[in-house]
Amino acid sequence: MAARVHIPLLVALSALAGAEPASAKVYVQWKPRASLLAGFNDNVLLDGSGADGFGQARPGIRLDLFGDHHFHVDVDCQAGIGRLVHPDKFPLNGGAFASSEQCIAHYKDRWSTRTTSHVVLRSTYAQDPFAISGLGLLLRVGQTQVFSTRVAAEVDHAVSPRGQWRFGLESQVLAFGANDPGNGAVFSPSIGYAYRTTPYDTIIVAGREQLFYAFGVTASPGSDLSAMPSGIQTEAHSLQLGWERRLRPWATLKASGGPLYVTGRNGGLFSPTAKLEIESITPWLAARLIVSHDLIIGAFRAGAIVGDLAEAATLVNLGNFTAGLRAGVYRNSDLSTQFTAVGPAGYSGEVSLDYRIGREWTVGVGALRDARLNDTNVGPQVDRDVVQLRLTWERFQPF
Repeated sequence: MAARVHIPLLVALSALAGAEPASAKVYVQWKPRASLLAGFNDNVLLDGSGADGFGQARPGIRLDLFGDHHFHVDVDCQAGIGRLVHPDKFPLNGGAFASSEQCIAHYKDRWSTRTTSHVVLRSTYAQDPFAISGLGLLLRVGQTQVFSTRVAAEVDHAVSPRGQWRFGLESQVLAFGANDPGNGAVFSPSIGYAYRTTPYDTIIVAGREQLFYAFGVTASPGSDLSAMPSGIQTEAHSLQLGWERRLRPWATLKASGGPLYVTGRNGGLFSPTAKLEIESITPWLAARLIVSHDLIIGAFRAGAIVGDLAEAATLVNLGNFTAGLRAGVYRNSDLSTQFTAVGPAGYSGEVSLDYRIGREWTVGVGALRDARLNDTNVGPQVDRDVVQLRLTWERFQPF
């Protein structure tokens, strides 16, 4: 993974390269920023071996491109490098700590009066505990770095005032280091038909495929790793029924579920899938609640595992103060034992408070905890508490 730290930036640049024809009018806005951070991590190597303080510098920039036909691309990238107070105690890469790169890109366009598209890309390489915690992974002992890329794309084509076809593709790639059994990916194309029954309600019927890919593991002498070939490990085929309701102009509810059939490794099994999501966005409050039961990829091994999650997050703006809160409970299990064994379970919580000083400066504090609810043999090794102080400058734009 020597070259992986530059992948998020390259992915974001490739998203910009073909975004809009050269003949179209494009307007660009940019906003640079930089942060200085300091904090304390009580489990640096995520194996229970010790704690240390750290410092980090993190510059970043946001670009917004606007064009004809509701064309809009925004790319938000940041990169950071940090150092431990006592790097000689911990065998990290060159003594570096909390090294990270992250790029988030959104693309929207209206191809015609009936066809629209929306793409979201999030690419992250992180040793930063705050960035890793937000991924919602149940990590194994010693997993201190994560490369994650998510892509969600959807094209909607209206065929009547109430009905539209929806073509989607979601994918995720996870990598934790060379020869790690958790290195893998999932690709999920889908097609569905949505019909608006009332001004507030929409019913969706969709079919989805999931292809779970492993990068492969080579068994080495003295290691407890078993060899795993690269390639597609599992395929899942599902039919889903969904319901979307506009609760308020600023709040929506989405619910979906259906049967799922698995082929490949652990093939011949049926499993249910279900998801509930409530989201509200206003100028002063953003909140999201999500509960789901589905096949996912995780940190334990490549291929399909059952993932349960219940997560809530909110962000509140009150004058010069901004407060954030996130809490989640996660569970992983095998397909064959999802209803007979609990499997690894854990929780994650994060709280933050920032205060704006003038137009361009912000000072803030954050804290997080990641811990296991079971697996007492490894629980103390992967429990982690982190506190962080930060000072941020961001260019002010009067328009």
